[in-house]
Amino acid sequence: MKIAISPRLLLAGALTAGALAAPLTTSLTAQAAASTVVKVGRTPLGNVLLDSKGMTLYMFTKDTPNTSVCYGQCEVAWPPLLTDGKPVAGPGVKTSLLGTTTRKDGKLQVTYNGLPLYYWFLDKKAGDVLGQDVGKVWYVMAGNGSVIKTIIARVGVATTPLGQVLAGNNGHTLYMFSKDTKNTSTCYDNCAVAWPPLLTDVAPMADKGTTKSLIGTTKRTDGKLQVTYSGMPLYYWAKDKAPSDVTGQAVGEVWWVVAPNGKPNSAPPPVAAKVSIATTGLGNILTGPNGMTLYMFTKDVPNKSNCYDECATNWPPLLTGLKPIAGIGTDPALLGTTTRNDGKLQVTYKGLPLYYWVKDSKTGDTTGQGVGKVWWVVDVTGTPMK
Repeated sequence: MKIAISPRLLLAGALTAGALAAPLTTSLTAQAAASTVVKVGRTPLGNVLLDSKGMTLYMFTKDTPNTSVCYGQCEVAWPPLLTDGKPVAGPGVKTSLLGTTTRKDGKLQVTYNGLPLYYWFLDKKAGDVLGQDVGKVWYVMAGNGSVIKTIIARVGVATTPLGQVLAGNNGHTLYMFSKDTKNTSTCYDNCAVAWPPLLTDVAPMADKGTTKSLIGTTKRTDGKLQVTYSGMPLYYWAKDKAPSDVTGQAVGEVWWVVAPNGKPNSAPPPVAAKVSIATTGLGNILTGPNGMTLYMFTKDVPNKSNCYDECATNWPPLLTGLKPIAGIGTDPALLGTTTRNDGKLQVTYKGLPLYYWVKDSKTGDTTGQGVGKVWWVVDVTGTPMK
């Protein structure tokens, strides 16, 4: 008999001959174990529904009573809580609210107060509530069957063209405002529309890469709690459209991304590197935005640089803050980027990381060609010219 504790932690089991011969009470206990247990337990959001292992359970506002609409990619991210039999009410759970619904594949999904229950694939340990408020449609539930829409902010770290910076729940970059003072926001009205504050209803959480002791809150004039880091209120930028975007950097010379150590990063806004073709004594080869010759390194592997430290001093990587631009004669389909160890983006061409040579002094120089028999110029097709 399959024991369905959760769809991600399936345990296979079989009744032994001894178990089959056991008294009736033992058989009933084994039967109960085959059903999924739902309990109430403590999390950063308070007491919410959990499975028997303490993993948080969620409901989906797009579902209808006793009917799941989460299939395909949805159920990959939000695995349904399945059961082989009637679910069992653990501590804090009302038996009368527990039920099941049959999914399209015939499996039984546990419901509570008529709402199908799910896991969130990014929750890794008991008590994690990383799925709360995702898409404004996923929420935890209380033991009385009510939906809990409490917002809990998380501060994490993201790799961007400016390196490692703070990011919010949705992975988008967080900023600080140099006109703010410690634990006090001065960004309201139109400012707060362009720079939405990172809000929370309860104590914010520190994701990997951040320092928990640096995370705090400040009360805004409307009474809402805004998250702070090292005392500085945190904001999103309305024009950032995707995670790792840093288009708010240096806006008005008062908005800055924040490093994981709590220091504002006042680096210049990122720009896109342009790769072009130039005619030299070696033929038509790739050049960088400054017109200088670009090289590839045969010890690299596709989309990964192996040139660091002294190597990178002699062979500076071609870096970019944004998606690189194809100049006349180059193929935009061959342009790409690779993330270096320091989080910066290096331009690639047909998967080859590109570099300058420190001893080239003017445009047209190709003095790095053949150095160590591992450095070569690159033609427009992305082929090293040896």
